[in-house]
Amino acid sequence: MKYFLPFLLLTFVQCSQFDLFLDYNDVESLMGLSARLYYVRHNQLNLNAMQYPLEVPSFINTLNLTWSTNYKLLYKLTIQSDKDTVLPKLNSLSEGDVPNSKSTFTFTLSCLPNSDIAIIKVLVQVSENWQSDSTNIHLRFKKFCVDNYLNEISNTTEDNRSLPLYYEQVFFYYMIAGGSILIGLAIICCLISTYHRDNARNLMIVKGFQNNEVNTFLKSALNSSNKFNQKSLSGSKSNIKDLHECIVELSIQRQRVRLLNIELEGTFGRVYKGSYTDINGEEEEVFVKTVTDQASAVQISVLLHEGLSMYGLNHKNILTIQGVSVEQHVEPFLLYPYNNNKNLKKFLQTCKTTENLSCTLTTREIIDMTLQIISGMQYLHKNRHLHKDVAARNCLINQEFKVLITDNALSRDLFPSDYHCLGDNKNRPIKWMAIESLEHKKFSTASDIWSFGILLWELLTLCQQPYADIDPFEMSAYLQDGFRLNQPVNCPDELFTVMACCWALAPNERPTFSQLFVFMNEFNNQLVKFV
Repeated sequence: MKYFLPFLLLTFVQCSQFDLFLDYNDVESLMGLSARLYYVRHNQLNLNAMQYPLEVPSFINTLNLTWSTNYKLLYKLTIQSDKDTVLPKLNSLSEGDVPNSKSTFTFTLSCLPNSDIAIIKVLVQVSENWQSDSTNIHLRFKKFCVDNYLNEISNTTEDNRSLPLYYEQVFFYYMIAGGSILIGLAIICCLISTYHRDNARNLMIVKGFQNNEVNTFLKSALNSSNKFNQKSLSGSKSNIKDLHECIVELSIQRQRVRLLNIELEGTFGRVYKGSYTDINGEEEEVFVKTVTDQASAVQISVLLHEGLSMYGLNHKNILTIQGVSVEQHVEPFLLYPYNNNKNLKKFLQTCKTTENLSCTLTTREIIDMTLQIISGMQYLHKNRHLHKDVAARNCLINQEFKVLITDNALSRDLFPSDYHCLGDNKNRPIKWMAIESLEHKKFSTASDIWSFGILLWELLTLCQQPYADIDPFEMSAYLQDGFRLNQPVNCPDELFTVMACCWALAPNERPTFSQLFVFMNEFNNQLVKFV
């Protein structure tokens, strides 16, 4: 691929070539992607691929690594597991010459009874001769073995000699379990709690992504993009209209609005699907944001301010308010155009739980949605508007996968689990916020870029909750220590690098939306060639 991850040059002569990768079939079975996963490509190490263990489900017990070289190259292979309940085995010579033509070497990952998860480490050492320098290639795989021992026992055709060993161990485990089940349950509970905590702490440390290597990679790929001054956008528009002027210009008669069914509902806020009849008698479908009669005056004021924050903007990927009804003694109505749109977060969560194949998203569809969001955010920043709450919950999507960015009016009430109060009586989207916004309440185009990185992660995980195991009060220290979200299983390496760049600690090291648009568009073009 044109844009490769940060890499380290192998210590070989420039005319030589060595490749080591998982081929299409293996990547398809492990990750659901039709692509090769290179660990070494043209003598260049893919550090990102080696840094994170590749997950191997319980039903896959054999992996095939493909390699080739065009000159004399020696190798040594070693494989080991961090748990003795998984028995890794190489099905080839442990040392020799790397083949001159493309070939594979295989290793099996056999699970013993009652095994759960193990980390398998494969070390590939290569050298022109062992008296000179050698290069170590470290590969890691996370093998899942849940319920795998049942399949091993029943599969007598593979290795009949191993059956007595399995039966002996199963009998032994049952004897032990009969006398210590209560103690075992207590230990399991403790281990589960510790595992989740440690797993959160073992998420990606992106200090390697905060150096010049990554930024050079991204900026060199985007040298044709147009830059603009981010600092000039941190303030508000000098000619922005005040709230009263906006309400007067958008004011409509309440009796022309008809509420139909409730689309979203919170403690005090509601979003209706409704209709609006104009002065010519023509009826159109609309969204109506409003509050219940239990809403306070402060909540109503916040609804109006946030709902009118994007008034006057006009872009195909921006949802702009089209009418307001504010009358005494009744709740205000905020009207938006309706085009069979659904909340993006709700839509993605539905895709995760539904069995309907039409809801399955492809990588190309996700990239297309990403490009639309980038286009809308480009427009906002060019018009000196900071969103400050870029997230899937603040986007809409229709049946044609057209995405619209919305304001964040009522989001705190409709999605309460996404917002937290850190003792200052203000609910904020803590886990979407840039470090400088979290610590110093500084917002800029760079902080919107950070939030976009979280949104991209939401798209690829079908709206999993970011940093689910991290306490909101610990987020600042957690980010300062260099921890970030882990790479989604189905996420191409190039997209994960983009996310990591969005989460650079220094705001000036993050890309702009103009740069991201060029990169994502180029990545999309590369993707089309393989489909």
